[in-house]
Amino acid sequence: MMSWKSAILGAAVFALPVACDQKTETAAPAPGPATAEAVAPKGPGLWKTGDADTTVYLFGTVHVLPPALEWRKPPIDKALSEAKAIYFETDLDPDPRVIVPVIQQLGMYPPSDKLSDHLTPAQNGALQKAAADLGLPAFQLDAMKPWLVGVTLSDVMITRAGYDVNSGVERKLAPTAKDGGKEIRKFETVEEQLLVFADLPEETQIAFLMEGIDQIDESTAMLNELVNAWAAGDTAKLEKVMIDEDLAETPAIYDALLVKRNANWATQIDKLIKSEPGTFFVAVGAAHLIGKDSVQEKLKPLGHVSDRIE
Repeated sequence: MMSWKSAILGAAVFALPVACDQKTETAAPAPGPATAEAVAPKGPGLWKTGDADTTVYLFGTVHVLPPALEWRKPPIDKALSEAKAIYFETDLDPDPRVIVPVIQQLGMYPPSDKLSDHLTPAQNGALQKAAADLGLPAFQLDAMKPWLVGVTLSDVMITRAGYDVNSGVERKLAPTAKDGGKEIRKFETVEEQLLVFADLPEETQIAFLMEGIDQIDESTAMLNELVNAWAAGDTAKLEKVMIDEDLAETPAIYDALLVKRNANWATQIDKLIKSEPGTFFVAVGAAHLIGKDSVQEKLKPLGHVSDRIE
């Protein structure tokens, strides 16, 4: 079942400006994952594809990380230095004046409706307890659709585990790219990314929400396991935990979050390779670069083989 794991490795690159006033004290950061060097000599996965005059590096990212985690390796920095442009999933810092109305439209119920009317008594009880445990005002959550509540709870759980969106890979790569005079491009708009969640059937959104609630107590350990695997370049473990034991259990979510988006991005990369010479760096959630429906697999029928270099 899809959970908060999907947010850090598959979607939600930017921080949602959710209108939920969190007044509780932040818990002391839990022990974070080991550094990449302590886990294994390799680093996060990096692939290379292209043709005679175009090179595209594919780098799997984690959108939120502990501030102290060291993950940058020479092959990553070398690939980025060679690139004339870097591709992210979407805009990292959308204008609140633009994005807040979109979130309200896609993620909030009209005044005549509320989330509690769409949940069973048991689900309502679980949500009330989770809101209290995380210090979130239940009445504000009640105005949100299930997907937005799920993302909101995920953000709080991730922060309490000692993770920070400002330490995420994209947030660290963007300044380097800008300082190097590189063009920053994106595969999709913020609205398109939000629609990945908002377009899910209500029952699927509720399942996503309840799965996240069920995992609150074990979220820190699970986050650390995932990030350790990512930092070590252990794509087999990432595939097992992220896809086989999570996303694949809900085909509708797997298709929306990964399959369709990966195919779309592969088409854009194919067009780039065929039309623009030079070197490019693609940084997208690590979940998009693992498994049988990865971006690399979607590129194969288009004539592009990807070689792992890190």
